[in-house]
Amino acid sequence: MRFERICCAALLAITGGCASAKPHLFGQYNDIAPKVAPTAGERSPQHLTVQLARPANVAVFLVVPGRASVLLFPTDSTQNQYVEAGSHLVQTAAAKGALSDTSRLVRLPQGARQPATGRTGRAGNMPRDSVPTFGFNQHGYLLIFASQQPMPYGTIATRVAGISVPIDDKDALNTVTKLVRETTRIAGPWAAYATDFPP
Repeated sequence: MRFERICCAALLAITGGCASAKPHLFGQYNDIAPKVAPTAGERSPQHLTVQLARPANVAVFLVVPGRASVLLFPTDSTQNQYVEAGSHLVQTAAAKGALSDTSRLVRLPQGARQPATGRTGRAGNMPRDSVPTFGFNQHGYLLIFASQQPMPYGTIATRVAGISVPIDDKDALNTVTKLVRETTRIAGPWAAYATDFPP
């Protein structure tokens, strides 16, 4: 009987901790108030809802503690990072990757095998910004960074995306936020918001 009570108390503590997970806020948050949310039912962040109180230039990252950060939006140098105030549904690099992976699999001849590693040394020749898969009890964060100044795509794609982050959650988010600020030399107002993924 006592063992059952201990188990119930532990379960309540765990579920209570999960329910009380709050978003992480950075910078002058109340000024720009950026938010990002995943689309329900997607196992990888292929489509996101981006929300802003004021127009801003934005970059969205998938941050998984202990792994490399992934730039989800903008998807390439041709996509405009300037987003008007309000709520917007955006397609991410994960959606483009899913489409190209599917078409690649269709084109493979029957019985063909993929190489174990490519020139990057990663299994399956995965590019450095590929979206990781989540196993049991693994988690990450969607981090949106918003600034009144433009953030050069080439800079955030090469100096922030693909960089391994610390294993501690708070340190991982702080590292990506700091890297964006330092590498893009942002001097004006900025804000960032991070939420759990998977939710």
